[in-house]
Amino acid sequence: MCEAVQNYAEKYAEQKAEIARLNGLLDSIKKLMENMKLGAEQAMNVLEVNDQDREILMKEL
Repeated sequence: MCEAVQNYAEKYAEQKAEIARLNGLLDSIKKLMENMKLGAEQAMNVLEVNDQDREILMKEL
């Protein structure tokens, strides 16, 4: 049982870290769009956002 709880906690922590990473990227993209007057694609190109993250982030913009 203890191992199952530990595995759950690790997965939960990984998910939270991934969400935080994506939120940080999203904030950076929005700032580039606002301050540099870039489009979403241009901002993502500057930050070298990978295709998988682009799909996720485009839904939030």
